[in-house]
Amino acid sequence: MHIDRYKWWRCFTLIATAALGSSAVRAADGLDLASPMSYAVFQRSLSNTARIPIAGSATSVVARVEAKVTLASEYQEGIDGRSAGFVEIAAPGKREFRGSLEAAAGGWYTVTVRALDAAGAVVGETSIAKVGVGEVFVAAGHSFCSNFQGNEPGKAEDDRVATCIDWTNTPPEHLAFRHADDPLRPGDARRASPWPAVGDVLVRQLHVPVLIICTGIGGTTVERWRQVAENPASGDSSYVACRATLQRWIPYTGLRALIWFGNENDLNQGPSAEVFTDNFKRLIDRTRADSGIPNLPWVIAFDAFDPGILEKIGPVEMQRRKERLDRGAQKVLETVPFTYDGPQTDDLGPEFRRSDHDHFNAAGVRELGIRFARQITRAFFPPPVPAPQPPRDVVP
Repeated sequence: MHIDRYKWWRCFTLIATAALGSSAVRAADGLDLASPMSYAVFQRSLSNTARIPIAGSATSVVARVEAKVTLASEYQEGIDGRSAGFVEIAAPGKREFRGSLEAAAGGWYTVTVRALDAAGAVVGETSIAKVGVGEVFVAAGHSFCSNFQGNEPGKAEDDRVATCIDWTNTPPEHLAFRHADDPLRPGDARRASPWPAVGDVLVRQLHVPVLIICTGIGGTTVERWRQVAENPASGDSSYVACRATLQRWIPYTGLRALIWFGNENDLNQGPSAEVFTDNFKRLIDRTRADSGIPNLPWVIAFDAFDPGILEKIGPVEMQRRKERLDRGAQKVLETVPFTYDGPQTDDLGPEFRRSDHDHFNAAGVRELGIRFARQITRAFFPPPVPAPQPPRDVVP
């Protein structure tokens, strides 16, 4: 997804008003950097590059600001990214500066920024490590999306899987990022989520850093998310953190897609396929309006498994309700542009479930990582189609 639609002045206004302060990197040699930040990942465009926003201030007036990216030594040039030398990013004629540096997909990079005076002398220089150009996702849904899996928090194996710093319903004053160790916030609960595992598989396949922000809320339904999306004053927590993420974080990082993992709880109400489809469409519309991305892509998983509901309503009614939810989700995929198949998860049996027979254990989390990554890759990074073979000039 191309992110040129994001106007960079929004990013820099955000940085200047919110990030300058405790989030700034203070250098002893005369430069403060508010952006970029460690573990920040910027969504690559169709040209396989991104413009990294750079902002800060110097201790004295500077005539020119330059920046460069250097691929960390543990990664392979040309495969995991590409280093590039200093280029001018700003000519401020004052202490404060802002600009952007185009970089190839990859990382982790070290971004080095230096300020020069009118005579061309370097008057300040500083660096920030672990900055990436890659893939950015927002995850949303119920407890399957959030930190209810396993028996203890998990963590991404690859250092290039990132998330945002911890927060709940109110974004922190200063944007910042970290390695993807569970629990991922603003999602609720305190065990493991699927997203570090998803990130690990994607990093191995794509050779770029991956940022995933988890906004799942346990016990919620598509209907509740739609209601809160359309009525922010409802007092319900569903969708609140997702909206804040789309409005606060995504203008800075860019975004590939929203990943939805949250159909199962709708089994309780058992809506018709038509009602379920309508709720889904209206929720998608709201996320696109709130994010300012008219074609915000959605990846939609299929989940309608809950054995507790099965015990309550019996297998026949359970199957009817599941089929209605699946038909409703399929109708969304068929009729709403830029929606994509996520994985089917209902076939993951007891060996993949926790003792509650519903949420996923460590093996289930690993399998979810593989399945989500496979569907994301199919949606956005399909392999090249082989050239068709014309008939040969052969007489049978």
